Amino acid sequence: MHKVIMAPTEGAESEIVAISVAAKLAQRFDADLHLVAAEAPPLGIETVPRPPVLAITEQTLMDERLARLRKLEALGNEYAALDNIRVTTALEDGPVTRTLAEYATKHNVDLIVMSSHSRGGLKRITLGSVTDYLIRNTNIPVLVVRPRTSAIGATPEYALSRIVVPLDGSELAEQVLPEVAALASRFGSTVNLIHVLTPVTYSQREIMQPGLPWWDADIAIARTYLDDVASELTGQGLTVSKDVVLSDHIATAIRDYAVRARADVIALATRGKGGVSRLVFGGVADEITRTSPTSLLVVHPKQPVADDASGQSESRALAEG
Repeated sequence: MHKVIMAPTEGAESEIVAISVAAKLAQRFDADLHLVAAEAPPLGIETVPRPPVLAITEQTLMDERLARLRKLEALGNEYAALDNIRVTTALEDGPVTRTLAEYATKHNVDLIVMSSHSRGGLKRITLGSVTDYLIRNTNIPVLVVRPRTSAIGATPEYALSRIVVPLDGSELAEQVLPEVAALASRFGSTVNLIHVLTPVTYSQREIMQPGLPWWDADIAIARTYLDDVASELTGQGLTVSKDVVLSDHIATAIRDYAVRARADVIALATRGKGGVSRLVFGGVADEITRTSPTSLLVVHPKQPVADDASGQSESRALAEG
């Protein structure tokens, strides 16, 4: 499925885990790995002689660029030799976000792998400008790797063992399933489907437990839905588990479930609308990106998906936004 995988880099140590993940994925998919750095042009070049300490000359910029290019090429050679994969390195000029997006489109990239601590302030309240831009302005899946907790690619024998997929019954949420199936088939992963039910009425908020008519009905609907999705995945030879979770806070339920399940990735789909604060499932996913220690696979569908009109519980409205 994946033929070209891109790993944006700025040469930071925090990116090593993400690049290792990208290399392992390239190995498993027999794909080309593109290590791409982008740098904005300088605001100006000093042409009038100044004291050497302060002078920024054209030659200085050329020397610095050559040094960055050689470092990038050395990194590419290292991974090519280590994992026996095809590696291309590129140092592109232009605004970072737009340049990376244009490169990905031009070279038919079908998966972008990034660290969550790269350029653009990814330690801030949301994913950050670069990752957010690539998610919203391309239709290429983006795997955001949490360096401190993700062990993907830690050793050549490591398998991506567990992928958590929150579903709400909408076509939008299901757009992530082909990507999940591709990863799971290559790594022998277990796919954990989770449907979070939240209280809709005052009575449900007062008593959040099974055994009451309204909860039993909603739980039955959710289980039937997950059974249908699971049957499609098991038909592809995948191992699937299903869970319905009762909670009055969807993001917390998803995050905590992924932690308990020791998931390697939470896989989500997004409309990509509304700017940085509404990446996936509106505010739900924004909170997941801020608080979850688990890596994220975010898919922005190529075609717009109509709003779910099935009339099921409002607890399935995760994809609003």
